[in-house]
Amino acid sequence: MRIHLLTTFARASALAALSFAAAHAETEPGATTPAAPADRSGGSFTAYTENDKYFAGTDQAYTNGLKFSYLSGNLADLRDDSVAAPARLFARALGSLVPEGLAYRAGLSFGQNIYTPVDTETTAFQPDDRPYAGWLYAGVAVHVIRPADEARAYARLDIFELNLGVVGPSALGEEFQNGFHDIINVARANGWKHQLRDEPGVNLVYERRHRYSTASARDGWGADFIPHAGLSLGNVFTYANAGAELRAGWRLPADFGSNLIRPSGDSAAEGRPRPGVFLFGAFDARAVARDITLDGNTFKDSPSIDKEPLVADLYAGIGFATPYLQIRYAQAFRTKEFEGQRDSQVFGSISATVLF
Repeated sequence: MRIHLLTTFARASALAALSFAAAHAETEPGATTPAAPADRSGGSFTAYTENDKYFAGTDQAYTNGLKFSYLSGNLADLRDDSVAAPARLFARALGSLVPEGLAYRAGLSFGQNIYTPVDTETTAFQPDDRPYAGWLYAGVAVHVIRPADEARAYARLDIFELNLGVVGPSALGEEFQNGFHDIINVARANGWKHQLRDEPGVNLVYERRHRYSTASARDGWGADFIPHAGLSLGNVFTYANAGAELRAGWRLPADFGSNLIRPSGDSAAEGRPRPGVFLFGAFDARAVARDITLDGNTFKDSPSIDKEPLVADLYAGIGFATPYLQIRYAQAFRTKEFEGQRDSQVFGSISATVLF
């Protein structure tokens, strides 16, 4: 199993690395650098909530996610002093990985994920189920946008993201879950004393997305196909991932897809979308080398369980777009994440984006 895991991850990592290298290869002789599009877009603020109670009725595994994210409007230069300091410093650190002459966006995010075993009534340690864990984090992101043009039939988005946070009691998973349970008069989870120990977390993430669109996708009935591939490195999550989304409907927003809560999951429309509605279906598959919520703490003894090397999310839903507000709902299916897990997981995801 260990050899199979390393082989699988090595292959997926190689594919992601090749994609990354191609993204930053020198321009071919005679080619021109695409001009930055006109600044037609303001910023956006998105609130996400995910829970296995949404049309699933369980309270286990990945049991709750909450995230707030901000994306700026189009920027001509991420290194300018007018850009928010975290994004400006991150862009400068990336150096030549962020080429000049394109359109950019800066992103900031804050979120929390909570994980529990199936039996939350017992106070006993459960060695055959996933540990209690919380992950509290803040993120900074740089988006590099290449619009479709005469030379390229698809739009492209490159996302670089840095997440800093903490797992363990300082992530406040127990306080948030049981505090909310008290409000809605639901039984408390009683095993939080067995959660992971405090550990600072660092994750660096890269992802590339393409968007292929039918001619009338923004103005009438149409469709988008949005594949992606990426890589995450850090002591919290290390994986290579790839997936795609297909969406169809009336006046689709010119963004890069409908995502669950995950690193590099944000995107915003170019310009203000016209009122529209669409259906979407997507998947994201990961070759996982490390997941601290299953593997346990890096340098301390803690609860842990053997993880599955390959995990996939499949989700589908509906979205509504207006010039100032977008709302999306998705029902997600996640394959088993650890050995001996009783069932795969189902959870719901709601996001609301305000455009300004």
